[in-house]
Amino acid sequence: MIQLDQHQLPLLIVIITTSIYFVARKSKSSSLEDSTSNKKRREHRLSFTSVGLGIGSFPPTANVKEPIINTAVYFKACPSNQAVVDSIVLPLLEYIRLSTVPDLDNRICSDDGMKKVNPNDLIRELNINGDETLLNKIIVEHCQDTLGEGRGDLPWWEILIIRNSNKNASSACVLRFHHVIGDGLALVAAFNKLLTTEDGKEIQSPISFKSGASKKKRGKKGILSTLWSLVEATGHCLTLAATKYDDDTVFSKMNHSKMKHSGKREAVIFPTVSLNFIKKLKTAAGVTVNDVLMTAVSQAIHDYCKLQNDTVLAEKGNNIQCRGLLPVGFPRNEDELKDNSTAFRNMWCMVSCDIGVGYDDIQDRLKHIHAKTTEMKEKPRAYMQLKIQNGLGPYVPVSAGQQTVFDTFSRHSLVLTNVPGPSDTVCFAGKKVEGVQLFFDNLLTQVDLISYAGKVFGNIIFDAEQLPESEVFGKLYLQALVELAKRLNVDVPTEIEQ
Repeated sequence: MIQLDQHQLPLLIVIITTSIYFVARKSKSSSLEDSTSNKKRREHRLSFTSVGLGIGSFPPTANVKEPIINTAVYFKACPSNQAVVDSIVLPLLEYIRLSTVPDLDNRICSDDGMKKVNPNDLIRELNINGDETLLNKIIVEHCQDTLGEGRGDLPWWEILIIRNSNKNASSACVLRFHHVIGDGLALVAAFNKLLTTEDGKEIQSPISFKSGASKKKRGKKGILSTLWSLVEATGHCLTLAATKYDDDTVFSKMNHSKMKHSGKREAVIFPTVSLNFIKKLKTAAGVTVNDVLMTAVSQAIHDYCKLQNDTVLAEKGNNIQCRGLLPVGFPRNEDELKDNSTAFRNMWCMVSCDIGVGYDDIQDRLKHIHAKTTEMKEKPRAYMQLKIQNGLGPYVPVSAGQQTVFDTFSRHSLVLTNVPGPSDTVCFAGKKVEGVQLFFDNLLTQVDLISYAGKVFGNIIFDAEQLPESEVFGKLYLQALVELAKRLNVDVPTEIEQ
């Protein structure tokens, strides 16, 4: 970690408190993504986060391509192209960010730039004949197909339909959105309006989007205590890119100051598990669903390192530093979501969390992770990170901003997301959805988890050349959940196969 002497500390505090004042003052006069409107024209100002995602968050030398959110929706048989156009594409084209090409130079999207888009141009179709493994391999291969510049007047998204002639395997529609369009919460809100229950009714959102949803009840704090928490959080955010690198285990040995994306990625699909089972584990342990899933991922990494005879794990044990970057999204109010100029936006940031890979005992690991995630919730680090990146980011040279992002990522071991999906079975363009997966090809190894219809789906995307024998990750993830259940005296569902 960064070490400050007695002469540097006062200077750092002055810088931090000045930045807090600047950001707070700026936020009073404009929202994170300002939108102005009048009767003749609607203009939606892009936040610095959105612009950064559009021009590239990493230095060119890192070889990271476009940040694209790939949501795979699985069916026994895909809906027709026309059904997808009528039920999905046309309603989405009503949103400004989904019907325009972003003007990154001027940091805006506006209805002046709305084009008459042929909805069929936003659909691609592939035909295959194979099993689930082949289907997912093809999805991962297409995760980095370009959606940004070079596509003319087409907006930066598409739907890839993969029809599988193998009747014993699934087909899929992959909804591919460039991250400049918006974050996961924006996509969830939009698709809540497009998906239906099996009997045609509107689905219930798993996420609260009510005004004020982000305001949690806080205990009484004095002004000095509140100020210090902001100072501490700001200092943490400003110095994260200069902290020490995660320990050089076999899992994170590729993360260093000169790391670059190899262009080669594979995925291992985790076994699907019952959400009710996960909830029983969290109740028995007195933690959260997210804590349980993070523990399973951490245990899988630990066990993978042991299988690879990792010397760093053997030497350091509990003292190993292995951190994950966790995306944190901020809720938005109903008025924003109803306005097609503001419904899509990027209101999120990354927070750092040590995931306790060094622990041998899974319950010690769970306690460590619960303590870390509780600390994240109690301290305003995510809030200040978002304020800093949007408030101060525009005044930093692009190259310096990209290097800061790279320095932050390269010091961590993975990115880990957990997204709540619809709790009931839903239909997409009239067809029953059998399962879902999120795929995001990042600079770091990425783990994406999503719940849907009472089940938890997940995967890990990685550089296969850097992680040999990686196919074992799914088995290790499931074994971790079973072991935790045994330790907590929770019955293991009979459908879980060892």
